[in-house]
Amino acid sequence: MENASKALIIAGAILIAILLISIGVILINSGRDITSTGTAGMNSQKIQAFNAQFTPYEGKHTGSELTGLIAAIRGNNASNESQKIDGTWSSVTLKPTATYTVTLTPNSDGFITTINIQ
Repeated sequence: MENASKALIIAGAILIAILLISIGVILINSGRDITSTGTAGMNSQKIQAFNAQFTPYEGKHTGSELTGLIAAIRGNNASNESQKIDGTWSSVTLKPTATYTVTLTPNSDGFITTINIQ
């Protein structure tokens, strides 16, 4: 009879150990989900902050309004080697009263990489 009670105690201890290990695995997995969600949110904010300096210029603007855009592009290209802006913006001579159309093209990550002025 003593052996049977010891066997039940050992079996109970094993079940409790399995339960604790399972809870630990669940907590670790839920922590990973939270971390990945936070990282995605930070990346989204980084993209929005980068694009915000260019998006107000999308559409039709006069040449005098676009001098700020050209300055922002040049500043970005001088300080940001990994995300340079390409496009027709560098070859256009802006006339202050003329109207130009600006198109912004993002890359697959969502960052604007091409700005065309026509």
